[in-house]
Amino acid sequence: MLTLPGFIADFAASIIYVPSEVLKTRLQLQGRYNNPFFHSGYNYKSTWDAANTIARTEGFGALYSGYKATIVRDLPFSALQFAFYEQERKFATDWVGTPNIGLGLEILTAVSAGGAAGVITCPLDVVKTRTQTQITPGDHPPNPQAAHAETAVKSHGPAAKTQTRKIHSHPRTVPRTAPTLDTSSVLTGLKLIYQTEGVPGWFRGVGPRFVWTSVQSGTMLVLYQYLLKEMERLQRGEGSVAI
Repeated sequence: MLTLPGFIADFAASIIYVPSEVLKTRLQLQGRYNNPFFHSGYNYKSTWDAANTIARTEGFGALYSGYKATIVRDLPFSALQFAFYEQERKFATDWVGTPNIGLGLEILTAVSAGGAAGVITCPLDVVKTRTQTQITPGDHPPNPQAAHAETAVKSHGPAAKTQTRKIHSHPRTVPRTAPTLDTSSVLTGLKLIYQTEGVPGWFRGVGPRFVWTSVQSGTMLVLYQYLLKEMERLQRGEGSVAI
């Protein structure tokens, strides 16, 4: 079973990948530095500047925003991913009649296992992302170019279009009452989203998440099987053979 090692590996790696996730999501939300068309509340010159600014203005702990939500998302994802993969690979082995199921089935079982686990854990990913990216007024200095662009809109009309909104608000399909997830409880976060957006709120971005987890898991699990077989061949003193 790969589930327990997956748990341990995810937990150990979270010390590094949670801060990187915080930085990634904030930089993606801000767009380019001094973005005049969209003021997200974030305005960092670079990844290093983002890390420094967050630690200085919000405290070092802010780099671990959503840590609990990330663990609660990733541990079930890891368990489901490996459970699906092992079961699907068992079916494929029984169908082919040999442990060597071929590259096509290796990819299919790995991609489908990761994609299914990604879809099921999407609500936890939504809570994690909103917890990591919500802002507190006063924590971030204003973006002067965004403020200038907003003034231009008021003076000259829609030709100088800009957009300002809070991080936790969303496109028109989402109610403007979307709450700030000022809580470390994942269950409370799920409840708040459901109360204002219903079940669809839990599955915002489920399509991109399906694609991402499918590619991620497919690559990892296919390479894992390939390297495992190569190590077995080397131990037997045989030559290298492709999957």
